Amino acid sequence: MGVKRFTIAAVLASGACAAQPDSTAVAYYKKFDNNLAVQLFTLNTSNTFTLAYDQDQTLINVIPNAKTTLGVAIQYDIIAFSVGFAPDFFKENKQNDHDDSKMTSFSFNFFPGQWMQRVDIYYQKGITLEDDKTSNGIYLPNLKTFKVGGTTSYFLNKNFSFSATEFQNAKQLRSAGSFTPTLLYYYTELNGKKQEGFGSNATYLDVAIAPAYYYNWVIGKNFMLSGGGLIGAGFSSVKDDTTTNAFLITGSINVAAGYSGERFFCGLNTRALFFNHNAGDNVTMNDVIGYGTLFAGYRFDPPGFLERGRKKIEEKF
Repeated sequence: MGVKRFTIAAVLASGACAAQPDSTAVAYYKKFDNNLAVQLFTLNTSNTFTLAYDQDQTLINVIPNAKTTLGVAIQYDIIAFSVGFAPDFFKENKQNDHDDSKMTSFSFNFFPGQWMQRVDIYYQKGITLEDDKTSNGIYLPNLKTFKVGGTTSYFLNKNFSFSATEFQNAKQLRSAGSFTPTLLYYYTELNGKKQEGFGSNATYLDVAIAPAYYYNWVIGKNFMLSGGGLIGAGFSSVKDDTTTNAFLITGSINVAAGYSGERFFCGLNTRALFFNHNAGDNVTMNDVIGYGTLFAGYRFDPPGFLERGRKKIEEKF
């Protein structure tokens, strides 16, 4: 009987010990799930293209009329989105020779667990075609580009926070990095229907798989440097007068630096994403998205309706 009592007591004691949190565990990042983060940013971004005509040994740069974009980003819990436009009160925009050009961007991000889902939209109107040899350019006010797509990523290291790098609804406390398998998919349209001399569209569907690696380097209590990139391959389906399927190479690089306190945060973020593929008979196309931003923001206590909605979703799932 005494042995049985001893055995039961030992089992209960071991269960109680297992239920207690590990006091030696170290937090690698801190989430701000209960804060509504709002940031303002200035953004220089564009989607440029280069067409290489193999037979003529000619390079044509397709360059959108660049403008500085003002944007606002909002983050709450695992959701973040931003929208930007190019206002005339920026000096470089006001002095721009082509007032009919437009640039609009939108981004949505979703962070369930160690996953990240990104959706990007870019709309550009007013394009210059430039000969790479002579640098002579022709401005086409009614030539447009439209791109929509995104990435699905999984971060293998649960101690790494990508949202601390770009979206500021988390803060990396200890340096960490992660390998990140990524699926990329983008649809791009070059629209020349209303542009004299064109009168047609060309569309590109790009799909690729890429291994990636990112690292957050914590250099002080509230300061961090980040970097990373990916390189991968896939296929591209090009539809112009005919449909062409081609091998695709893709890559990207990310560099960021910032300050993150309990409420206020600021920093800079740059990244570039490129696709290289065949675009038809003896034509190779480089598709590049360049992105550079300065931002500053503040974390607020969320309004009551957001907090109640979040709790209802958590209770349900």
